[in-house]
Amino acid sequence: MNPVIEIENIEKIYRKKSRKGLFKRELIEVRALDNISFNVEEGIIFSLLGPNGAGKTTLIKILTTLLLPTAGKARILGYDVVKEGGKIRKHINAMLMGERSIYWKLTGYQNLEYFASLYHIPRKVAKVKIDKLSEKLDLSDFINRKVETYSSGQKFKIAFAKSLLNDPKLIFLDEPTATLDPRAAREVREIIKQLNDEGTTIFLTTHNMNEADELSDEVAILDLGKIIEIDTPENLKEQIHTSESIVIDVPFIELRSKDKLLSDIRSLSFVSDIAYSQVVNGNGNKGEEKTKIRITTSKEINLSNIVNLFEKNSIPILSINQEKISLEDVFLSKTGRLLSEDTSKRV
Repeated sequence: MNPVIEIENIEKIYRKKSRKGLFKRELIEVRALDNISFNVEEGIIFSLLGPNGAGKTTLIKILTTLLLPTAGKARILGYDVVKEGGKIRKHINAMLMGERSIYWKLTGYQNLEYFASLYHIPRKVAKVKIDKLSEKLDLSDFINRKVETYSSGQKFKIAFAKSLLNDPKLIFLDEPTATLDPRAAREVREIIKQLNDEGTTIFLTTHNMNEADELSDEVAILDLGKIIEIDTPENLKEQIHTSESIVIDVPFIELRSKDKLLSDIRSLSFVSDIAYSQVVNGNGNKGEEKTKIRITTSKEINLSNIVNLFEKNSIPILSINQEKISLEDVFLSKTGRLLSEDTSKRV
């Protein structure tokens, strides 16, 4: 099989001025991508897995010729992303998170007609393509309504249809299910599988470990701009010498209480790794926040010992679940943190 994506020592550095004192400013460098190298083979679903702020969107923008790298080289379908962007754009398409760019005052059909014209697709050919996409993606019930009346899942489908108009050999999907409800997300995953079965290579970015596990032939873990590991989901999980994970949700707890609790849990003989993240619900106020704690175990656990430590620290448990080892645990073992943590605030 031939690589459709070849990445060699890619770096991306953002430079910005920050106020230092009353009158001075200093130049700060933010290294979004740090010397990344890997290939993606033709015909697979390749997932780039990492938390918010890891550099996933920056990399996907470079590969789709929307952003220039600071250093390094990348080739898409044999073409250089810096020197041959026009040739690349003829054969790829993308749907970037937050940039699905469909016009709400037009119908879904009118949107697809408009974007087909931008690809210089003849009107008669475009009609055939749109009709086929409508059947494939089950758009017929709403394609002739204005987009402003659509559900989030329907908007996604029209945006997805737009990205298929030029019959791309390679399609980039950046967090495709991030804003969808569970039912719509399941439908999207089925569409992605079907598209790949028909021969299209998929490059997917996500921080949803279950989605990556379900869809991917190969996974790269990206954290703080660096590639931590690349392998199949199965091989990655086999690296984790643990028996299971325990996921515990508690109300928002302050740092001092959290550190004492985590220290007590780490002292248990069966605990191999532990991490936490803050999960925001509703409008994001502190009262709507909770703390998620994930514990991986190296041998048979004593759950009552864990529960007793929460009682000792006067922290109520909202829920507790035992799970099989997942890509979340791979990330935890490699970084000491959870995928749900937002690392964008670290730079």
